[in-house]
Amino acid sequence: MYPTRLLVLLVLIPALLSLGLALDASYLPALLALDAVVLAIATIDGLRAMRLGRLLRAEVTAPATWSRGRPEQVTVVLDHFGGRGRSVQLALDLPRSFAVEQEMLQISLAPRARATTQVKVTAGERGRFAIGGVHVALNSPMGLWRRQVLLGAEREVRVQPDLKQLGEYALLARADRLSLIGVRRAMRLGGDTEFERLRDYHNNDSLNRMDWKATARRDHLTVRDYRTSQSQGLVLLVDAGRMMVSRHGGLNLLDHAIDAALMLAWVALRQGDRVGLVAYADGVKRYVPSAGGPRQMQRLVHALHDLHAERVESRHEEAFLHLASHERKRSLVVALTHVLDEVNADHLERHCRRLVGRHLPMAVLLQDRDLHDLLPEAKDLGARLRQEPELLWSAGAAASIIGWRQELVERLRRHGCLALDVAPTQLTAGLVSRYLEIKARHLL
Repeated sequence: MYPTRLLVLLVLIPALLSLGLALDASYLPALLALDAVVLAIATIDGLRAMRLGRLLRAEVTAPATWSRGRPEQVTVVLDHFGGRGRSVQLALDLPRSFAVEQEMLQISLAPRARATTQVKVTAGERGRFAIGGVHVALNSPMGLWRRQVLLGAEREVRVQPDLKQLGEYALLARADRLSLIGVRRAMRLGGDTEFERLRDYHNNDSLNRMDWKATARRDHLTVRDYRTSQSQGLVLLVDAGRMMVSRHGGLNLLDHAIDAALMLAWVALRQGDRVGLVAYADGVKRYVPSAGGPRQMQRLVHALHDLHAERVESRHEEAFLHLASHERKRSLVVALTHVLDEVNADHLERHCRRLVGRHLPMAVLLQDRDLHDLLPEAKDLGARLRQEPELLWSAGAAASIIGWRQELVERLRRHGCLALDVAPTQLTAGLVSRYLEIKARHLL
């Protein structure tokens, strides 16, 4: 509780009058009486303000499960038991990473009535969080004090990765327009004979897949889609060490990796494949055994929704040893990580090479866009160097690191490993496209 501007002005009246005591001290008793009256009024109004919290009751309701980056609706129900109307201000008690559409809400409460308001809140991070209730600010009956109370019980919410991208993918896949999000559909090799669906004909479709009966029935060119009939394995290795803390586009590299991993898992499960997960930092943090079916997606989301990057050195050997002891069947092993030093790169390269033959390893290296931004365009290089001579050293260092990463990718490919060096914002589309190519070419 704190004084309002009205109380400050009220206190200033006897304070200003006291300046006249230097000229005439005879009205000191009257001034003291005025001080007593002001003090009494402020005290009585303050005591009445202390009781205001008992006249209000609030309840905050919100979905138990949220998606990161997607607005969710939070409802505040405020019950007023007082006999006179009043105006209050509301502010939700939210975690620091949550963004609210309107921070302060102004509500007019009628006597003995209930008021309901709704506000859009967006969670910026994954994990488990608590919404502490609602802060209510209201003036005392005389307006001399402003009281703030926290009402409502604490509610726990779970913020999951952005799963609405799965629905968007399904919608575009149904319309055969995955190219809009950067996913390339590879031409299948060999005899995939398990019917998947009928769809509209496109210019690059083979005529031997034309369904003439469906075309005549629909009066529109229609082709058949087939899928690989055998169930194959996919294991996701997600690095949650210190190198994944770097941020790009408002998210850290781990968030980008998790979004891409879940999208890839969802696509693989729709193809009938088995999907497993190993998340690691200085040791194995999460493990989901390989399995298929619709419930497997829920297990993967539950394992990853509160996984955060730790500022520790990644122990790649721990993840690969865990993989060797728990995954016996041949699988596509996708390792999502970020390397900038030779020690981590050597560990990753050595373990990927050991998997060749038993599994099909694919190292997915997330790029550091800040590093690439240091390289100016070739056409602008001369002008930039004349304006910024020091750019020569930063651009040279960046080019050296980028070139070293390209050599790492080439070494992995020469030894039978698949490799993908991709920007975080293009990771999901690039990873799904590569998976569809592997399935189409029967590399696994």
